[in-house]
Amino acid sequence: MTSAKALAGVLPVVIMPYDERGDVHEADFRRQVGHMLDVGCSGVVVGQVSEVSRLTTAERFRVAELLAESCGARGVSVMSTGGESIREAIEFSRQAEKAGCDALLVMHPSIMALDDEEMYRYFAAVIDSVGLPILVHHAKSLAKRPLSIAVQARLLAAYGPEKVQFKPESAPTPPRVSLLREATGGKARIFEGDGGMMLADTYRRGLAGVIPATEIAEITVRLWRLLEAGREREAREIAYPLSYLMCHMMNSIDCYLGISKHLLHRRGLIERTDIRPPLDYHVDPETLAEVETVYDRLLATVTTAADMGEAA
Repeated sequence: MTSAKALAGVLPVVIMPYDERGDVHEADFRRQVGHMLDVGCSGVVVGQVSEVSRLTTAERFRVAELLAESCGARGVSVMSTGGESIREAIEFSRQAEKAGCDALLVMHPSIMALDDEEMYRYFAAVIDSVGLPILVHHAKSLAKRPLSIAVQARLLAAYGPEKVQFKPESAPTPPRVSLLREATGGKARIFEGDGGMMLADTYRRGLAGVIPATEIAEITVRLWRLLEAGREREAREIAYPLSYLMCHMMNSIDCYLGISKHLLHRRGLIERTDIRPPLDYHVDPETLAEVETVYDRLLATVTTAADMGEAA
């Protein structure tokens, strides 16, 4: 493996910003990355909620470069490189490695229902094509057939826990984390990918980290550190309203993006709230008002902790 940076802790996903022409807004991208690293995140991810599937191939290549450049030596850079064919996924993966990314997030194909053997063949081919660590990503909202525990355990047995790690999103998440842990003898390095929705539960099942998104970066860092410190009562005071926030956001990718970009714009982290069409969801004003209330309270909790001299 060519990357020496460890995958661990809080690794949020960039929310893709666009300028007035509809192009990737590179300054806003860098602003988000800087914000996430400033508040204590271990690194940054470009994932599905980054609208990666709506980018052109040239844009995906540039975003991989931008991600590596923006993180630099401050944090691990993880680029989403899955594709609808093995050849496509390998091309994306090799380019991200060449661009200087530290690890790859590889999702399964989403337009076909693959059986276990084809799933294994797909992931093994991508893993063999690069020297970087791979996060095997199962996206429950995009999978035509769930990625089985058996395939994940087989990949780990073949490549080892440093080369192959996991971002499982099969519902219900907590017991699936336990099943993967047990199937791999506790060797699997697992990252929660539900926006921290179930973090109070999944953390105790043996997570290596959590992958939220930019808008909740410092909230998740605070929650993660409380859990690491064994301060469960305080952790749950954050975890429960965070779960409620995620209930509003995680109805679809476009629902998440609409709310996330609204919150990021309010905070001056992005200039525009545009999402690339076509869209399957438009957030209504009453939902935004409710989201703002719970979000502002969560941020206030984190800010108060920081002002009192505790880790944010």
